[in-house]
Amino acid sequence: MQIKREDFLQEIREEREFRMLVRSAIAIVESKSTNEESTLRNIIRNLVLEAKAKNMKVHDNTGVNYVEDLFSGTSFVTDLKKAYTSLTTSPRQRESFKAHILNALDGLLERDELNRQEDDETEEANTSLKVSPGEAGRKNIDLNITDNETQKEAALEKQGADKFRMLPGMDESGAIAAETIWPSLESNIKNALIKALDPRDRAPFEKYLVENVIAYFEEWEPAMLKHS
Repeated sequence: MQIKREDFLQEIREEREFRMLVRSAIAIVESKSTNEESTLRNIIRNLVLEAKAKNMKVHDNTGVNYVEDLFSGTSFVTDLKKAYTSLTTSPRQRESFKAHILNALDGLLERDELNRQEDDETEEANTSLKVSPGEAGRKNIDLNITDNETQKEAALEKQGADKFRMLPGMDESGAIAAETIWPSLESNIKNALIKALDPRDRAPFEKYLVENVIAYFEEWEPAMLKHS
């Protein structure tokens, strides 16, 4: 199952047109009295919710549905676009931003996969307390004790892996913009990843998440060239 790029870009254009209509309605609201404003805002709010529900496509894979929800039901795209389109001085800033976001995304997905593998291994081990038959019907208790220093080293290593990594030789403005917005993006991705427990869902989730993020960058860039 594949999402055609043309269909994806058409959805973006339709969303942009819809948001323009909403902004126009809000302008009308601001020119009305308090009572009328409250009524119109409720109408607009319901209109937005109905439009989102109507435009949410159901795919034949749960993981892809989670990507759809990530883009349509959270601030992910709005946050990404705001940070990207604020870099107007030169294309190098945006290239750096894009490279850092994609690198951080790749690292997040890789760590998630490793964590899942570790969880599976932990479940197989079940417990660190082992009971075995001993002499004269007695039982010997063996404890697997992990060295405290080893635990500390593992914790420090995990902290280093979770830290946002700056890429050498890239524009600093783009790098800082990516580092600043990444916690918000990461939080939304993690919330979606938690639900993708089935390996058959996780692989498509990862594939379409990365491909659609790249597609958004390509969609926004032509307009940005006018400012650079």
